[in-house]
Amino acid sequence: MAQSKISNPQSSEMTGMSNNSIFSETMENPTNPEVQPIAEQSENAQPKSTRPTAKQRKSELEDYRTAFFAPIKLGKDNKHQVAISNETFDRVERTARFFGGPGYSVSNFVEHIINEHLDNNAANYEGWFTLISKSF
Repeated sequence: MAQSKISNPQSSEMTGMSNNSIFSETMENPTNPEVQPIAEQSENAQPKSTRPTAKQRKSELEDYRTAFFAPIKLGKDNKHQVAISNETFDRVERTARFFGGPGYSVSNFVEHIINEHLDNNAANYEGWFTLISKSF
């Protein structure tokens, strides 16, 4: 019987995966029983996660309130209307009223959320603006 001359690519070549796969150690040296898969090693090395204490949860809540519920005073000429769906408004209003406390408005909460989003993605926006401007 004639032998095929088709090369047999390694599994990492077929999938494009590098040798950093969690199975790479056991696949490359299946006869060595001392080698543990990387996934098992990392599970053994990591301590079990613990539930946050009441003090930690309270601190996180205060941090959240400070970040998203600080009062904002917008001048009469410094406002714009934004349309959102009734469902989204109900969710935002429920969250703002509950966590923000009395006298807090949905507008303040939305202002903080939008600013946080824009600040967190500022670096991405610069790259994306450059990418988009090159395509025109």
